[in-house]
Amino acid sequence: MVKFILALATLFNVFIVSSAFSEIIDRVVAYVDSNAITLRDFEKVASKMKEKIPQIKNQEILETMINRVLLLRKAKELFVEGKDEELINNYVDLKIKSGIIIPESKIREYYEENKTKFKDTPYIYLRDEIEKYLFEKEFNQKLKEYIEELRQDTEIKIIFIP
Repeated sequence: MVKFILALATLFNVFIVSSAFSEIIDRVVAYVDSNAITLRDFEKVASKMKEKIPQIKNQEILETMINRVLLLRKAKELFVEGKDEELINNYVDLKIKSGIIIPESKIREYYEENKTKFKDTPYIYLRDEIEKYLFEKEFNQKLKEYIEELRQDTEIKIIFIP
C-alpha cells in the first residue's frame, strides 16, 4: 500500500511540475463551427493586412478571417484540388460573379446621373470604366449578402480580439 501511495505521489508531482513548466503553444482566437483560428494564424494575416492597410482594426482582420473560413469550406465542397486562395476565387467566380450582368441601360443611367462629374467626356470613353465600377459595386453587395447568409448557418465564437 505504501508503494502505491508513493507511486501515486510521484505521478502527481510529475503532472504538477510538468504543467507548471509548460507553456501555451498557441491560443485560439475564434471558432467557426469546429475550425479554430489561432493567434499565430491571426498574427500572420494581420501583419500582411496591416502592410497594405495600416489603419485596419484587429476586429476587421478577424472578421475577414472568419469569412475566409466560410468561403473556403464551401469552395472545398465543389473543388477538390488547389491552393486555398485559388479555391476561394474559383468558388466566388462561379457562385457570385457569374450571375452578375450589368445591363447597358444601367450603365447609361449612371452616366446620365453623374454627367457633371465627368465634365464633357463622351459616354463612349467612359462606358467600360462605368461598367467595371457598377460590376464591382454589385459584386461587393452580393458577396456581403452571401457571407451573411453563410454566417447565419454557422456557429461563430470569438474568444478574444488580439
